[in-house]
Amino acid sequence: MATERIPLTQPIESRSGSFAKDSYSSNCFFETRDQKREFIKRPGLVLAKQVVSITPPAHTPSQGLTSFNNKLIAVINNTVYSVNPASSFAVTNLGSTSSTTNQSYFVKTFLDTYLFFHNKTTGYLLNQSGSFVTMTSLPASPYVSGTVFLNNYIFIGTTNNRIYNCNVGDPTTWTALDYVSFEQTADVLVGIAKHLNYLVAFGSTSIQFFYDAANATGSPLAVAQSYTSEIGCATGDSIVATNNTVLWIGTSKTNGRAVYLMDGVSAVKISTNSIDKHIEADSLSTVTAYCYTVSGHTLYVLFLHNTSKTLVYDINEKMWYRWTQYSIQSSDQPNPGTFQESYFRAVFFAELNDIAFVLDDDTATIYYLSTTTYQDNGQAIYSRTVTDIIDNGITKRKFYGRLEIVGDKVAGTMQVRHSGDDYQTWSTYRSIDLSISRSQIYLSGADRRRAWEFLCTSNVPLRLDTAEIDFRIGELDQEQSVGGGRYRR
Repeated sequence: MATERIPLTQPIESRSGSFAKDSYSSNCFFETRDQKREFIKRPGLVLAKQVVSITPPAHTPSQGLTSFNNKLIAVINNTVYSVNPASSFAVTNLGSTSSTTNQSYFVKTFLDTYLFFHNKTTGYLLNQSGSFVTMTSLPASPYVSGTVFLNNYIFIGTTNNRIYNCNVGDPTTWTALDYVSFEQTADVLVGIAKHLNYLVAFGSTSIQFFYDAANATGSPLAVAQSYTSEIGCATGDSIVATNNTVLWIGTSKTNGRAVYLMDGVSAVKISTNSIDKHIEADSLSTVTAYCYTVSGHTLYVLFLHNTSKTLVYDINEKMWYRWTQYSIQSSDQPNPGTFQESYFRAVFFAELNDIAFVLDDDTATIYYLSTTTYQDNGQAIYSRTVTDIIDNGITKRKFYGRLEIVGDKVAGTMQVRHSGDDYQTWSTYRSIDLSISRSQIYLSGADRRRAWEFLCTSNVPLRLDTAEIDFRIGELDQEQSVGGGRYRR
């Protein structure tokens, strides 16, 4: 009898840009400890406030979330709301924005004097007293994704390849000639972000860096010509600046779509070929993204709305995960009105007073993420690991005996099943008690090549190591058809 340990920290592998086959781990992050990698359940969602009353499957689109002046600012269905956590999440309607389905892009000025944001068609300004105004002095839209505050200037980009700035220290005043052109390459501007002391301008096929040259007239910016990169950006809504780096979905002349990270001034590819397939499978017409740090892990959370996927990259572990949410499906989703496991619905993020708040995309609801909560607003979190196909180096039939889950003891249940036909059909789930001293089952059948699925929906924390499996390889006469001399398929 042989024993094998199967890691429960399975990477995302995909032959077709789908989760129907091949390995992945979901609703988790990995943590390396003592030269081993453990599966940790992701934080749960705790209800903070439903900003607008919505009864599923009815839905209303959310367009952005940020923090300002010790309050949360949410844009929901073209209306701006202030939500005060210090007053039982009291909601104030600040006013309306232009009618659009675009998300909003926020930036705060020095000492949080103003909050500026735009939705690609119109710009807005909010001050500390709560005065909300529509900007009339901005250059003509449409604008590209993002906005930047650098050296007391606010910058926005336009689709005619110009990067405009307000007057120094005065976001209420914009001058028609105060701009610099994105023109070092024959490219189209799609987004801007701040990185170190640079404004980074992303084109569809290139990236240019601008620095504050303190020009007396016009734009203060000048291009850093030697840093121009031939990696572009597939969608400006994927750009997120965090912790001295920037992440985005990029394009190149040789690799197609991929996710990149800015290392200094160099674009470094961080997505695997399998992740690239998932990105290629999506039209990228609707994308959102943010970064969130939990337990020392900085996570890039990427939402591909057209294919209903949430992909999460752990900058520390350099691993990709899948996040999902079990919730009522909205009327714009398949099977509306029913509970389904779908993509993670918390698509906008803001940190306030060291609390990670998120806004969902369909029910106008603000939650906060909690490492001591193990459900999503009362619904189970589907923590799952699906393995690659395992044959132990030989295609002879394997007879499986004991299967034991190795990890922390909790009052929960692990559901285990397996597939011996390339993920086409699965066995019935079998339950393993995670609270007892030996969390194990016996007599797990036989296969030549097998994939395993491990699923826990219990309202408990999880820190899992491996699945330990005993198996025996069949003898030659057991594996042969009588008189035929061939192995059975």
